[in-house]
Amino acid sequence: MRTPSRSVSLFLCTALALTLAHCSESGPTTPAAAPTPSMSRVDARHDLLACPGGNDDDVAKKVIGPNGGKLRLGKFVMVVPPGAVPETTTFVMRVPEAQVLKVRIRARDTMHYTFLAPVQITLDYSRCAVAPQDPTAWYVDEGTDAELEQMPGFNNSAAQTFTLQTGHLSGYALAN
Repeated sequence: MRTPSRSVSLFLCTALALTLAHCSESGPTTPAAAPTPSMSRVDARHDLLACPGGNDDDVAKKVIGPNGGKLRLGKFVMVVPPGAVPETTTFVMRVPEAQVLKVRIRARDTMHYTFLAPVQITLDYSRCAVAPQDPTAWYVDEGTDAELEQMPGFNNSAAQTFTLQTGHLSGYALAN
């Protein structure tokens, strides 16, 4: 086996030394501050779909177990595949009276719930005065409606629904 020449070794050592010296130059040592709630992505980039309505009295409940199941409130639907829920659990869906289109789903009356496999949640925007052109779905802070995370999904403009996939329950809303 041939060993590298002395000049190649010297070159590599010099390159490594320069790289390490460059890394030690003064510069930021802490990450940028996280945005404050007043700098939410709702205000910065998206408008949640204005769609007043909903009725806090409209509630759907369903007991879903390891075999999966479906929870429906009108055209708002949660589909739980087999294996996503480890034990029999009561789920409750509400479409709250609000200025934006959103849905709130709870498991065992807890604010957050994590599934073992992704579920599908379909949001119905047929009651909105103006249908969105290219909606996106968002996991939102239920108190402030601040957008926390964009959720993958697809729009069905003919049915006026948007179906998202998620591994957790919280509040979800549509943005235009």
